[in-house]
Amino acid sequence: MRPLYSCNLATKDDIETAGGVAPAHLEVNVGGYNTEQTIPIVKHQLVKVGRNDKECQLVLTNPSISSVHCVFWCVFFDEDSIPMFYVKDCSLNGTYLNGLLLKRDKTYLLKHCDVIELSQGSEENDIKETRLVFMINDDLQSSLDPKLLDQMGFLREVDQWEITNRIVGNGTFGHVLITHNSKERDEDVCYHPENYAVKIIKLKPNKFDKEARILLRLDHPNIIKVYHTFCDRNNHLYIFQDLIPGGDLFSYLAKGDCLTSMSETESLLIVFQILQALNYLHDQDIVHRDLKLDNILLCTPEPCTRIVLADFGIAKDLNSNKERMHTVVGTPEYCAPEVGFRANRKAYQSFSRAATLEQRGYDSKCDLWSLGVITHIMLTGISPFYGDGSERSIIQNAKIGKLNFKLKQWDIVSDNAKSFVKDLLQTDVVKRLNSKQGLKHIWIAKHLSQLERLYYKKILCNNEGPKLESINSDWKRKLPKSVIISQAIPKKKKVLE
Repeated sequence: MRPLYSCNLATKDDIETAGGVAPAHLEVNVGGYNTEQTIPIVKHQLVKVGRNDKECQLVLTNPSISSVHCVFWCVFFDEDSIPMFYVKDCSLNGTYLNGLLLKRDKTYLLKHCDVIELSQGSEENDIKETRLVFMINDDLQSSLDPKLLDQMGFLREVDQWEITNRIVGNGTFGHVLITHNSKERDEDVCYHPENYAVKIIKLKPNKFDKEARILLRLDHPNIIKVYHTFCDRNNHLYIFQDLIPGGDLFSYLAKGDCLTSMSETESLLIVFQILQALNYLHDQDIVHRDLKLDNILLCTPEPCTRIVLADFGIAKDLNSNKERMHTVVGTPEYCAPEVGFRANRKAYQSFSRAATLEQRGYDSKCDLWSLGVITHIMLTGISPFYGDGSERSIIQNAKIGKLNFKLKQWDIVSDNAKSFVKDLLQTDVVKRLNSKQGLKHIWIAKHLSQLERLYYKKILCNNEGPKLESINSDWKRKLPKSVIISQAIPKKKKVLE
């Protein structure tokens, strides 16, 4: 029997690494001595640290360590992007990053040589200090350019916001960088400053971005939160918003060159959250118009996490306009047929503007079609109208709207889930569900009480919304047999004495 106040370590021997080399690792230090034990941090795999030997990859028997004390992970948005490494505190006694306390359930970005302190030690109780040192591989350290902001002509400070040189992502829209709120740091000097994101867009002179205008008036847990906007003299628009650190849904499903399916339970919970967001948006007369896997962000890369809709660059506010839209925008793979994409691009050349050729326009139900495509992919790993992958093939197949539920990937999916996908991917807009009808569909309604319990207690971590009964641990048994609750089976661990 091990002594109560020992600090033994256990790790999994077979954490997968891309190309055989992890982009970063943790070095374990106990009582001021390096244990020579390293824990690899790899893409989209959580590394949990704590006393729970069934759930944690690094097991510590120190009694001051919580069951799951903290969690580490790495996110790659694509093969060319710079990996981002995060830590989240889950403990009762606290986790320290470079001497500053982390806020519980908040996520923090890591940099090379950061020190994570889990236990401060006590000679009286013979408890040894436990630290983890975060190390990034040499080839990744050089990717951070200290002169980046100056080279791009970006400001280093905007009011209380301090902008760093750390890039989260970039594209035709502009760049997303890490920023800190100095006001929060001054108010909570004991806590490590939280990370936020700033999206920087190049605007035409005297133009204010409609994405910022829309997001500033929205407040929903499943929609990206914007705190402040600013336009500098060079017509750079700065949108200061929450940093969502779990990567996007596309990256979460990607395994090599293919997309994989997820369990029906996990899919259902994500669909429920997307419907909550769409119902809120459509009540505000806002249509997203570019709903796809890439624009759905995860707070952590694991099941039962909060998801957030992002990238409102082509969203439409119908409050000050007509009830229908006519501009051909979006991503063809996810676009409803009535939006007006044509397989023959020459068909657009005779038009002075990109307008739907049928001229009937479209409404908010275009977002529900996109949700149908997303749900199809989550349940099967297959895009429903992909065909040979060409834009022409996708557009032609979507206009026909034929679904093949005889594929083997559908064998383990419930009839209610199939019905939900079918009702969203209706080419006849009148027959297609809207967001409110989606929430009342039997696939959602049958599990509504369980979904709400998870949503408010586990995902939002509060008691907002409808009053909920106390959670019964047996609630999972009420789900139909076709819906699988994934239970990770821990692999055998080796204890280091």
